Amino acid sequence: YVDRMFCILPFEVEFFRNLDYPVDYVGNPSVDSVACYREKQAAGPDTFREDEQLDERPVLALLAGSRRQEIKDNLPTMLQVAAAYPGYQPVIAGAPGLEPEYYKQYIGDADVKIVIGKTYPLLSHSDAALVTSGTATLETALFRVPQVVCYYVVAGRLASFIFRHFFHTKYISLVNLIGGREIVQELFGARFSESQIQDELGRILQDPAYRKRMLDGYDKIIHTLGMPGASKRTARLIVESLGS
Repeated sequence: YVDRMFCILPFEVEFFRNLDYPVDYVGNPSVDSVACYREKQAAGPDTFREDEQLDERPVLALLAGSRRQEIKDNLPTMLQVAAAYPGYQPVIAGAPGLEPEYYKQYIGDADVKIVIGKTYPLLSHSDAALVTSGTATLETALFRVPQVVCYYVVAGRLASFIFRHFFHTKYISLVNLIGGREIVQELFGARFSESQIQDELGRILQDPAYRKRMLDGYDKIIHTLGMPGASKRTARLIVESLGS
């Protein structure tokens, strides 16, 4: 029943064309959102560090998800990993709609900041990030912040087995799916552990060549995603399609 389809992820086009759908790639809304944020930032002074009372240490962003269960499953391990790098200050990207008190039950007495509804300002000031799988992985790449993708799932070994043997895709993160290769490490299932996440974060922070390879991979997917303007392009194509 589909007469015309507009996709926001480049890899979707080939899939749907193989099923004889009339399909166009129009760009990605996250590219638009990041470009809009940067345009607004350029118009005024940057006071984020002062507003959030951050110290002079480089920032490690913790993006533990937007749902309570995700945060419960992922944030404690992220905090344990962050504690192994005292030279960096961990800052939690709080999800809009969740109160800071919810996060504080996992933080305890640790010296960790929480910023609510300020993910883009946080990423623009971060040196590295621990990110749960989702749109946040793509947004982190658009800000060119090296990241570790980590996601807890119940029965991790079983989940890893099912993913390897029954799924038709190699990756779970948008960064790797768009890039078509492993640009960032995906530590989920059996690979989700404090030690493995800590090791990968160490490579990002301490190995300049490894860090550069990841940023080069980001640059390629940014080029693949194209310029901002996804909504306007889609609207124009819809009008043209209806007019014909």
